[in-house]
Amino acid sequence: MALVCGLPHERFSELYWKLRPPYDRGDIDGPVYWTAVVGQQELGLSRDQIATLIKLDSESITRPNPGAVQWAKLLHHEGFPLTLLSNMPLELSRHVTKSFPSLSTFEYLIYSCDYGSIKPELAICRNCLELLKAAPQDILYLDDRAENVEAAARLGINSVLFDTVEKTASRVESRFDIPVPSYGRCRQSSSQYSSTNRRPDRMESD
Repeated sequence: MALVCGLPHERFSELYWKLRPPYDRGDIDGPVYWTAVVGQQELGLSRDQIATLIKLDSESITRPNPGAVQWAKLLHHEGFPLTLLSNMPLELSRHVTKSFPSLSTFEYLIYSCDYGSIKPELAICRNCLELLKAAPQDILYLDDRAENVEAAARLGINSVLFDTVEKTASRVESRFDIPVPSYGRCRQSSSQYSSTNRRPDRMESD
């Protein structure tokens, strides 16, 4: 993408994230976003270049974590309602929805562009609570960004930082009574867990 924009990689990365919030909120579309990115350097893009950038952008964020996918399947099989909450603009969100059949395990797909708010803003967390009709304490939320975890926790949502599947599963297992994967082997019976651990009604992830 940096090459298409004609920008050095470090400068491209800086502008990509700096200008991303209004795109992820749905305030602007892809052509406006990418024009703004190169416009910071007084450069321009053709219509074909913009289409290429949107395509490359979509492909760059659509590499699912196999371990996370298997964990989601396990939870779905065990009867836990799943929700995906993601900061994503319109073009990318539609691409993701079409490209990954595994998302069928999720009851709701909540994209920031459809709600005019992005994580870690509290508004989108409140939107989720309203949509799910669930109390904050009945939700377990996983996210790979600390600021998003902290924001959800401020609303009383059980929140855990996601890094690797193994480490995250260990954190979850120590606090909650839900199935977790373990080195490729999934424990499917909740009876294995201490009765002192809480059992959230819903799982929500980034």
